[in-house]
Amino acid sequence: MRKPIDLNSLVSSYENLSEEVFEGILSFFNFTMRNEEIDQISSFIDNLYVDDRYLGYFYVGYKIPQIDKEFDLLRFGENYILNVEIKSILKEVDARVQLVQNKYYLSTLGKKLKLFTYISNDNNFYQLGDDGTFYPVDFALFEKLLVSQKVEHHSNLDDLFDPSTYLVSPFNDSERFTNGSYFLTKQQQEFKNTILKNLSQYIIIEGLPGTGKTLLLYDLAKELNEIHDIVIIHTGDLNTGHLRLKQQYNWGIIPAKTVKAIEQHRPDIIFVDETQRMYPWQLRYIIEYIQENDSVGIFSIDPRQILSIRERNYNNISTLKSLNNHQLFKLSKKIRTNKELGAFIKGLFNLDYMRYCKNTENISIHYFGDINQARGFAEGLEHEGWQIIDYTGQNFNGEAIRRMQLNRGLNAHGVLGQEFDKVLVLVGSTFYYNNHNRLAVRNANYYDPERMFYQSVTRARKQIMLLVINNPEFMSKLINALNNNNKRE
Repeated sequence: MRKPIDLNSLVSSYENLSEEVFEGILSFFNFTMRNEEIDQISSFIDNLYVDDRYLGYFYVGYKIPQIDKEFDLLRFGENYILNVEIKSILKEVDARVQLVQNKYYLSTLGKKLKLFTYISNDNNFYQLGDDGTFYPVDFALFEKLLVSQKVEHHSNLDDLFDPSTYLVSPFNDSERFTNGSYFLTKQQQEFKNTILKNLSQYIIIEGLPGTGKTLLLYDLAKELNEIHDIVIIHTGDLNTGHLRLKQQYNWGIIPAKTVKAIEQHRPDIIFVDETQRMYPWQLRYIIEYIQENDSVGIFSIDPRQILSIRERNYNNISTLKSLNNHQLFKLSKKIRTNKELGAFIKGLFNLDYMRYCKNTENISIHYFGDINQARGFAEGLEHEGWQIIDYTGQNFNGEAIRRMQLNRGLNAHGVLGQEFDKVLVLVGSTFYYNNHNRLAVRNANYYDPERMFYQSVTRARKQIMLLVINNPEFMSKLINALNNNNKRE
């Protein structure tokens, strides 16, 4: 848990204590700093003529969980939040952009913001105005703000920030996306910079659900669309977000089933989303088009996120990795799903991992012996803003799936690439936990219920509700795993 520190104490500890003891202090306050950074903080506070008591309650080097957005100095107040970024030399454009980003992330807290940059080499101080201008100010202004701030205490700073708030979906938040009202994470931005600097013929963006691979893909498409002819191929039916981007913003987006329509678009760059679900012949067609037309292909892919039995054998990731002149970018940080929800999902698919689920506040589990009761219950929840994600039916030999359909909401295929705050999913009698405590299914023959279930629960940003239907064994094992976890605590 991050703790605030007094800046005088920080500098004094650095200057007067042994390196070992000082490292212990940094560990206790849960942050790391380079020596030159502490020297810069020391130079900064030398400019402030205020009582020493006003230099306390600063959070140093705080990072928003999962996003790795870092702030050098933060001080929270009931009336406003103070933020100071410390730099050695002034690069005005970069400094301004950093404060604009800080404003974006801190504005969700609903407080007035006072944002500054200190340059240690020339001992100058700058502020970001409410209108976005970046201009020099006197240290006396900051002194007055320090003295007037009504300090606000927080037992856990991480509770203030919900990482999912900052992951904009091109589909569910298309207006924010097209207006540019979002920022990429540090990892996404680094990947983007590398890709734009050197466009390889084949670019692979790999990541698990919630890592932001679709956002990165569409962000690249938005930027490259300004100077290149592009087309986006979505492996599945186009959702309302796709249609909005096509109709309102004239984006070239086509479903994979009409893949040969790329010849009409004659693109310089082809973007493919959900590549893992693409028929191998469709992928080969795109690769051949790229080779014959000296084009570029940018593919987002999650090999685990498949929906049918046959898709297990496509192995499209291996096809892409076998190509000459390819680059692989692997996103590792989950953004959409908060840590507690992520821990529950991991435990849901392997009960041995349920011990890492420390908080079930945003998880609901209800049992019904009759699916009709569950359907009535789900109907009520739908009116309360829950997104029902149903199983996709199959025409042949699909009775097992039909028995656990709620016949409401979107199906697993219809939510590809989308995200929702509150997700409701049914667990039918086809699910069970095997001898290794792993989730398994009976009677899967075309669509894979286990993979559809995975697709559904990983769409959730904030809350998950499970309706367990006529499956006492599953309910018993799941509840026992959750309760045993609480006993361990």
